[in-house]
Amino acid sequence: MKFLSAALLSILTLTSFSQEIDTLFSNSFENDYRKSNPTLKYSYDDNSQTHNYSDNWDFDNDGIKDEVYFIGTGGAHLYYFLKVVLSIDKRPRELHFIESDFPKLTAKDTVNFHKTPIGFVVTELGKNRNASIIVRLDTQTYYASKRLYRKRRIKSKDIVISFKNGKTKYGSL
Repeated sequence: MKFLSAALLSILTLTSFSQEIDTLFSNSFENDYRKSNPTLKYSYDDNSQTHNYSDNWDFDNDGIKDEVYFIGTGGAHLYYFLKVVLSIDKRPRELHFIESDFPKLTAKDTVNFHKTPIGFVVTELGKNRNASIIVRLDTQTYYASKRLYRKRRIKSKDIVISFKNGKTKYGSL
Protein backbone atom coordinates (compact mmCIF):
# COMPACT_ATOMS: atom_id res chain seq x y z
CA MET A 1 0.00 0.00 0.00
CA LYS A 2 2.88 2.35 0.85
CA PHE A 3 4.44 1.65 -2.55
CA LEU A 4 1.17 2.42 -4.36
CA SER A 5 0.73 5.66 -2.39
CA ALA A 6 4.33 6.71 -3.09
CA ALA A 7 3.98 5.92 -6.80
CA LEU A 8 0.71 7.87 -7.07
CA LEU A 9 2.23 10.84 -5.19
CA SER A 10 5.28 10.80 -7.52
CA ILE A 11 3.09 10.76 -10.63
CA LEU A 12 0.94 13.65 -9.38
CA THR A 13 4.02 15.67 -8.39
CA LEU A 14 5.68 15.14 -11.79
CA THR A 15 2.47 16.02 -13.62
CA SER A 16 2.06 19.20 -11.60
CA PHE A 17 5.74 20.14 -12.07
CA SER A 18 5.50 19.46 -15.80
CA GLN A 19 2.51 21.80 -16.12
CA GLU A 20 4.37 24.53 -14.21
CA ILE A 21 7.40 24.16 -16.52
CA ASP A 22 5.15 24.43 -19.61
CA THR A 23 3.56 27.59 -18.22
CA LEU A 24 6.94 29.01 -17.25
CA PHE A 25 8.38 28.60 -20.75
CA SER A 26 5.34 29.47 -22.81
CA ASN A 27 5.55 32.23 -25.42
CA SER A 28 2.06 33.39 -24.45
CA PHE A 29 1.32 36.98 -23.43
CA GLU A 30 -1.96 35.99 -21.78
CA ASN A 31 -0.90 36.88 -18.23
CA ASP A 32 0.41 40.29 -19.35
CA TYR A 33 -2.75 41.11 -21.28
CA ARG A 34 -4.97 40.02 -18.41
CA LYS A 35 -3.49 42.93 -16.43
CA SER A 36 -2.64 45.51 -19.11
CA ASN A 37 -5.40 45.01 -21.69
CA PRO A 38 -8.20 42.84 -20.21
CA THR A 39 -10.68 43.46 -23.07
CA LEU A 40 -8.26 42.20 -25.74
CA LYS A 41 -9.25 38.87 -27.27
CA TYR A 42 -6.08 36.80 -27.36
CA SER A 43 -4.87 33.22 -27.16
CA TYR A 44 -1.64 31.35 -27.77
CA ASP A 45 -1.32 27.77 -29.01
CA ASP A 46 1.98 26.23 -27.87
CA ASN A 47 1.69 23.33 -30.32
CA SER A 48 1.27 25.42 -33.47
CA GLN A 49 3.22 28.37 -31.99
CA THR A 50 0.42 30.75 -32.95
CA HIS A 51 -0.56 34.04 -31.32
CA ASN A 52 -4.25 34.61 -32.12
CA TYR A 53 -5.47 38.21 -31.99
CA SER A 54 -8.67 37.58 -33.98
CA ASP A 55 -11.97 39.41 -33.43
CA ASN A 56 -10.44 42.65 -32.17
CA TRP A 57 -10.31 44.88 -35.27
CA ASP A 58 -12.17 45.44 -38.55
CA PHE A 59 -9.59 46.12 -41.28
CA ASP A 60 -11.90 45.84 -44.31
CA ASN A 61 -14.66 48.09 -42.89
CA ASP A 62 -17.47 45.58 -43.41
CA GLY A 63 -18.61 45.74 -39.77
CA ILE A 64 -17.18 42.27 -38.98
CA LYS A 65 -13.97 41.91 -37.02
CA ASP A 66 -11.14 40.15 -38.85
CA GLU A 67 -8.62 37.43 -38.00
CA VAL A 68 -5.03 38.31 -37.06
CA TYR A 69 -2.32 35.76 -36.27
CA PHE A 70 1.40 35.70 -35.73
CA ILE A 71 2.54 32.18 -36.64
CA GLY A 72 5.82 30.66 -35.46
CA THR A 73 8.46 29.79 -38.03
CA GLY A 74 10.17 27.16 -35.86
CA GLY A 75 13.86 26.95 -35.11
CA ALA A 76 16.07 27.73 -32.16
CA HIS A 77 15.26 31.46 -32.22
CA LEU A 78 11.54 31.58 -32.90
CA TYR A 79 10.16 34.31 -35.16
CA TYR A 80 6.52 34.82 -36.07
CA PHE A 81 5.11 35.93 -39.42
CA LEU A 82 1.91 37.94 -39.78
CA LYS A 83 -1.24 36.32 -41.16
CA VAL A 84 -4.48 38.24 -41.70
CA VAL A 85 -7.83 36.85 -42.87
CA LEU A 86 -10.35 39.52 -43.84
CA SER A 87 -14.01 38.70 -43.25
CA ILE A 88 -14.97 40.17 -46.62
CA ASP A 89 -13.32 37.34 -48.61
CA LYS A 90 -11.97 34.83 -46.01
CA ARG A 91 -8.69 34.65 -47.99
CA PRO A 92 -5.59 34.18 -45.83
CA ARG A 93 -2.84 36.74 -46.37
CA GLU A 94 0.36 35.18 -45.12
CA LEU A 95 2.95 37.94 -44.92
CA HIS A 96 6.10 35.85 -44.43
CA PHE A 97 8.37 38.86 -44.98
CA ILE A 98 6.91 40.56 -41.90
CA GLU A 99 8.48 38.61 -39.05
CA SER A 100 8.72 39.54 -35.41
CA ASP A 101 10.44 37.70 -32.60
CA PHE A 102 8.13 39.42 -30.10
CA PRO A 103 4.64 39.84 -31.62
CA LYS A 104 3.14 41.64 -28.65
CA LEU A 105 0.57 44.41 -28.84
CA THR A 106 2.77 46.96 -27.12
CA ALA A 107 0.65 50.10 -27.28
CA LYS A 108 -2.99 50.96 -27.80
CA ASP A 109 -2.16 53.75 -30.25
CA THR A 110 0.80 55.31 -32.02
CA VAL A 111 1.28 57.97 -29.34
CA ASN A 112 3.32 55.63 -27.13
CA PHE A 113 4.55 53.27 -29.86
CA HIS A 114 7.88 55.09 -30.20
CA LYS A 115 8.66 54.14 -26.58
CA THR A 116 8.74 50.41 -27.39
CA PRO A 117 11.64 48.82 -29.27
CA ILE A 118 9.58 45.88 -30.58
CA GLY A 119 6.01 44.63 -31.05
CA PHE A 120 3.02 45.91 -32.96
CA VAL A 121 0.12 48.30 -32.68
CA VAL A 122 -3.24 48.63 -34.43
CA THR A 123 -4.45 52.16 -35.02
CA GLU A 124 -6.57 54.22 -37.38
CA LEU A 125 -4.55 55.99 -40.04
CA GLY A 126 -5.20 58.06 -43.15
CA LYS A 127 -8.04 60.32 -44.12
CA ASN A 128 -10.56 57.45 -43.93
CA ARG A 129 -9.30 56.45 -40.46
CA ASN A 130 -9.06 52.77 -41.45
CA ALA A 131 -7.56 50.35 -38.94
CA SER A 132 -3.96 49.53 -39.86
CA ILE A 133 -1.34 47.26 -38.33
CA ILE A 134 2.10 48.67 -37.60
CA VAL A 135 4.77 46.06 -36.90
CA ARG A 136 8.12 47.19 -35.53
CA LEU A 137 10.91 44.92 -36.75
CA ASP A 138 14.07 44.35 -34.78
CA THR A 139 17.19 45.90 -36.33
CA GLN A 140 18.71 42.59 -37.42
CA THR A 141 15.55 41.46 -39.24
CA TYR A 142 15.17 44.80 -40.98
CA TYR A 143 18.74 44.97 -42.28
CA ALA A 144 18.79 41.28 -43.29
CA SER A 145 15.84 41.87 -45.65
CA LYS A 146 16.32 45.55 -46.50
CA ARG A 147 16.33 44.96 -50.29
CA LEU A 148 13.04 43.10 -50.11
CA TYR A 149 11.50 45.88 -48.05
CA ARG A 150 12.72 48.57 -50.45
CA LYS A 151 11.02 46.75 -53.35
CA ARG A 152 7.78 47.07 -51.40
CA ARG A 153 8.51 50.76 -50.66
CA ILE A 154 9.13 50.07 -46.99
CA LYS A 155 11.81 52.47 -45.76
CA SER A 156 11.92 51.91 -42.01
CA LYS A 157 11.64 49.21 -39.34
CA ASP A 158 8.03 50.29 -38.72
CA ILE A 159 5.93 48.53 -41.38
CA VAL A 160 2.37 49.76 -41.91
CA ILE A 161 -0.09 47.19 -43.26
CA SER A 162 -3.55 48.28 -44.35
CA PHE A 163 -6.29 46.87 -46.56
CA LYS A 164 -8.36 48.60 -49.20
CA ASN A 165 -10.98 46.75 -51.27
CA GLY A 166 -9.40 43.44 -50.26
CA LYS A 167 -5.92 44.49 -51.40
CA THR A 168 -3.00 44.57 -48.99
CA LYS A 169 -1.10 47.85 -48.86
CA TYR A 170 2.35 48.34 -47.32
CA GLY A 171 4.18 51.41 -46.16
CA SER A 172 6.33 52.67 -43.33
CA LEU A 173 6.17 55.31 -40.65
